[in-house]
Amino acid sequence: MIPRHRPPFGSGALACTAIRSLFNSGGVDQLERQYTQRLGVKHAVWLPSARYGITRTISFHITSGAEVICSAFNCGAVHHAAAECRRTVRFADCFPDSLMMDCSGTTSGGHAVILSEMFGHRFSSVDLNQSLIQDARLRIFDMAMAIPEAADMRRMQNSDVTVLSFGLGKSLYSGWGGMALTHCDETSAMLLRCRDEDLASSRRLGRYGWNADVVLRTVAHEPILYRQIRSYQQRRKSEGTDRHSPFTIKSHEWHRPPTPLHVTRSLQNLEQSAAFSERRQSLSDEYRKQLSACSDCIQLPPNDRSALSHFCVRVPGYGREIIQQHLWSQGIDVGTLFPFPHETCCVEEFPHAALAATEVLNLPLSTQLDRRIVIRICDALSTAIDLAATGRSVTQSGVAA
Repeated sequence: MIPRHRPPFGSGALACTAIRSLFNSGGVDQLERQYTQRLGVKHAVWLPSARYGITRTISFHITSGAEVICSAFNCGAVHHAAAECRRTVRFADCFPDSLMMDCSGTTSGGHAVILSEMFGHRFSSVDLNQSLIQDARLRIFDMAMAIPEAADMRRMQNSDVTVLSFGLGKSLYSGWGGMALTHCDETSAMLLRCRDEDLASSRRLGRYGWNADVVLRTVAHEPILYRQIRSYQQRRKSEGTDRHSPFTIKSHEWHRPPTPLHVTRSLQNLEQSAAFSERRQSLSDEYRKQLSACSDCIQLPPNDRSALSHFCVRVPGYGREIIQQHLWSQGIDVGTLFPFPHETCCVEEFPHAALAATEVLNLPLSTQLDRRIVIRICDALSTAIDLAATGRSVTQSGVAA
């Protein structure tokens, strides 16, 4: 079965990483140095997660009475990070027919804005010139789902921070953790101080357990095992026995330190990042080519030459579940990120975000895919779109009768 998001390495490559980690004495300092040199940024700070960097940076720079602005259509981890700042959170809608935050609007100043670059797409220079962005005291470029380039670092000014994630489903997955990138000395010093205070000390047995999680997760994404494991997860979720909630400050995303295996895999990902980018862009081009005939039925993502975490199309909301089920029956698992946050946002206030949440379909874009598999996915999607349209026609005919 084709996983919806697979690590950028297989089980064999991870075994080689484990051997290499036995001889890697550079640790986190080496990883941080490599990021500063590769991206041309002044400071790189390893963190337990991207959400950790968002919260700590906002709490440091923004006064208690100022606003934090972020998109209503977003990962729950980002919403959780904004809430943990204990500041006033103001949500923004998407642009029409887009997954990106609408950057228009005004504020009283002194605010922070979280610029989440959905699935690896970038905000345009026009977006970044909007007064809401230009007048911000702090801009956080949330590139958790992207592969960063040196040009991305040149967008930062003053105390701005770019955060990356190495968690599951991300383009640079290596188990857990992330990176904060900044040109600001004070921000870097603060993050280093907070990180060293907050990271839990770990016994050797605990580190072995964390490394085992990475190994098991990698093995679980091997196509031969994936269907059985995902079916089990879905069954537990439907039965209500899977109560895991990652959005808590007690989770490992706030306290887990790195291990040699994790650091070594992160270094290898950085070394291969240019190849990862090229591969993902090539697969995106193939998706666009194969789905061009369906452009009147689905909305393709903008071709901004970004290395994407998923190839996200928008399908009619009435047929998304039918499409998803048909793809599953054909051995293709797809995602539907992200759900609309009904507990904090009102659909009437954020109509574009609410619509996106019902229409987005995340097609697989692992570096381990090839052209043949992309064609298979596109053929199955085309058939599923026809099935959804037929099902709707039958339903409407029944209602009319």
